[in-house]
Amino acid sequence: MDKKYMNCTRCELCGTADVIYGSTFMEYSILFRLLTAPLATMGMGMLSATIVKTKGIHINTKVILLVLCISAIICNTGILVDCLYKFFISNVMPNYMQCDFQVFNPQYGIVIRHIEILGAMCLSTSSIALAVERTVATIFYRNYPSKPTLGSILAVIQILVSFIPIWNVHTPKQMYPYSPPELHAYKLYHSINMWQTILNVIAFFIFIILWIINYTRKKIIGNSHLQVVLARYNLHENMSTTHLMAPIIVVLCSIVFASELILILFTPVYNEDTVVTHQVLSEVIEFSFYPELQLTLIPIMFIALILVLITISKKLRDNFLLVSNLSICFPVKVHTTDSRSSSESSSSEGSSERIHWNRKIDGLSITTQGPKF
Repeated sequence: MDKKYMNCTRCELCGTADVIYGSTFMEYSILFRLLTAPLATMGMGMLSATIVKTKGIHINTKVILLVLCISAIICNTGILVDCLYKFFISNVMPNYMQCDFQVFNPQYGIVIRHIEILGAMCLSTSSIALAVERTVATIFYRNYPSKPTLGSILAVIQILVSFIPIWNVHTPKQMYPYSPPELHAYKLYHSINMWQTILNVIAFFIFIILWIINYTRKKIIGNSHLQVVLARYNLHENMSTTHLMAPIIVVLCSIVFASELILILFTPVYNEDTVVTHQVLSEVIEFSFYPELQLTLIPIMFIALILVLITISKKLRDNFLLVSNLSICFPVKVHTTDSRSSSESSSSEGSSERIHWNRKIDGLSITTQGPKF
């Protein structure tokens, strides 16, 4: 570290790192994440297998949900590796080497943090991709094509956007005791996170509008004297899928909003010209609590998301039990679906609803009249 940017001694910098990494909250936070991050990673992995196995989910929705699950796995893996790295430095590494890896040579920690950023960036765009896909599905609900073209395009865009922060990160010569990349490229991350927040707000309101549109259509078709059973069935499937996406949108928006609040309210703004004073060190100590708290809550939110999804959707619940082999403890009845179910997901209803619609369709009798002579 260049001495002209530092009014504090090496001992004071190392002492600041000891305060941060040796705090009670940090110790319990690391231990808690060592428990929840693997659970969240395995849970999202099983959820991705469940989505692939579940019949009736539209292929475009499946593609986006698979990207979401893979992003969550990457993010939680980064959180787990970050915990192991911090735990190793604080509890295994000799005392005389800890300060170098915490303050003066934190390159490994920054690389690990890039894993979290990559997964989080792709996650934050999943709500927008789902909003676009559900909008198209609502507009063309009568004849929504069963091809993965739209989902593949949105998935490629998500992946490309998620690499933007990593491509533009500039690591300065000065390293601070607690140095996530957000401190080094504050303007870039703040700009990206602000646009993510705006787009997630738009996605949230799009889902509300789609729900209103579908509900209005349901009333119109329900009051119609025409027996358009197929239109009712397609609309019901569309509403079920949109309803299933609601908890996903809530969780993703909560993660993005929490990140934006931390950036706006608590993140100190430093750059390469910042002189490290005692005030700067105090600000870093105070700030270290908030990103650690956010990293602690992210695995919990994904575990809660899995529980909510398998609770509100009988199909996902049955397939999740089969994939995880928990069906040994909770017997599952395997339901068969008709060929028409591949167009949309009827995730929130059981097989009785599908039988109900099939009976309605079978009840339609069309009598042909012979030619009159």
